[in-house]
This record gives sequence, C-alpha cells and structure tokens, in this order.
Amino acid sequence: MEFGNQVWLVSGASSGIGLQVGLALRARGARVAFAARGADRLRTLVAASTAGAPREIAVPLDVTDDVSVRDGVRTVLGAFGRIDGLVNMAGNGGALQRWDAAGGTHLREMFEVHVFGAERMARAVVPAMRRQGVGTIVNIASTVAWVPMPGAAAYSAAKAAVVSWSGALRAELEGTGIDVRVFAPPHTRTEAGVRWPLPLPRIFEPDWVAQQLLRSLQQGSPLSLPGGNLPLLWLQRLSPTLATRLMNRIGFSALQRAQEHAGG
Repeated sequence: MEFGNQVWLVSGASSGIGLQVGLALRARGARVAFAARGADRLRTLVAASTAGAPREIAVPLDVTDDVSVRDGVRTVLGAFGRIDGLVNMAGNGGALQRWDAAGGTHLREMFEVHVFGAERMARAVVPAMRRQGVGTIVNIASTVAWVPMPGAAAYSAAKAAVVSWSGALRAELEGTGIDVRVFAPPHTRTEAGVRWPLPLPRIFEPDWVAQQLLRSLQQGSPLSLPGGNLPLLWLQRLSPTLATRLMNRIGFSALQRAQEHAGG
C-alpha cells in the first residue's frame, strides 16, 4: 500500500498514538483529517505542524454522537472529495478498577466509544468507499480482547467485541474493494497508558507504534500485534489456563500498583 495522495481520517488524533498515526501518514504523503473532540487543540497541532498546509485538516468529532460523526465525515469529503482510509483510534481503557467498583455505566461507556463509536465511523465512511471501489478501515483492539485482564473487565469485553465485529465486517465487505484490518498496540507511553501500571519489561513509544501500524497496512496483514504480544495469543490457543494465569498475575499486580498510587 502506498499512502501518497490518499486521504486518511484518524479519530482520537489530538494526542498519543492517534496523533502520531496522523503525522506518520502525512510524512508518507497522505492527506490527513485529524479528528477528535478537542477541536481547539487539534487546530493548534495542525497549524503548528505544517503552518496550515491544505494537505491536512482538523475535524471536531465525537464518536459517541451520530450527528457529530456524520458532520465530521461530510467535512472530510468536502475538503478532499474522498476517504481512502479510516483509523478508529478514539478511546482509552480508563482507570484500572474492579468491576464491582466501576459503577453501573462503565461497561456501557466502554462499548459506546470502542464498539459503537467504531461502528458509527465505519457506517459513515463505507458509502464513500463503496462509490470509490476502494477503502481501508483499521479497528483498534488489544491483547486483552483475547486474554481478558482483571481490572479491565469492561475494556476487555469491548475490545473482544471489536475483534468479532471486524472479522464479520471484513467478510461481508469482501469483493467491494473495502478492507477491514485489526491492529492491537502494545502497552504504550500515552496519557491513557500511564493509568495502567502494568508490570511489563517495556513500554513502547507512540511514534514507534504508529510506524508499526503503517507497516502492517503495507504488509496487508488483517491482524497485527506488534511489540511481542502475539505469543500470548498462541499460548491462549495451546494452553488457555496458563494464558489466563499469566494475565491474571499481570492484572492483579497492576491493580495493586494503581491502588497504591491513588492512595499516595
């Protein structure tokens, strides 16, 4: 896949991995729509990066709102005339906490952003991609979609739903020219990632993760798990009990660290 002159819409693009993905696409010659709820911050970032060059735009967009998504996609089509790729980066895992301490709306909120938000975005861009006869949708998963982690029950469930939905959508869109990919980043040094003090040997940088996403697109991989997490999925298949024990150890250790930090 070559990105030159393609148009990419990236949600959650005001910071972290989303911002770096947008910048990496721009560096490869793509025209980029940086979309997020923080419109003022987006405009500042876009203006600072290229002095207001017309090859990129800031798009105020809330993935939990139907009207906002519809208007945001219309803005992109009005500016560039097409959308070749969508990266559904909006969302984060929130704070680590036990399910019974999270409150009755937590699961719904996770699904609203990660599952229904991604679905809203896809539903908004697919008609344009059908007319073009080509397009790529990248949905963001996590290792905990396959091996759920204590302290992140709602996030694990939401990402598992994203993986299942993406697989079915990919099959349904076969033959239309629209491809659906799943990308699962490793633990990354972002504002959201800091809230998960996982006992892991390495935390990855957002720009490295962004480059891995673009690499996976060029390789045509329907599923990519960079950063060493793929072996855990193989372990899940070979020994689900052992994989669960390993993730439970990570989750409960991170929960304890988070509680200690919150307690000062």
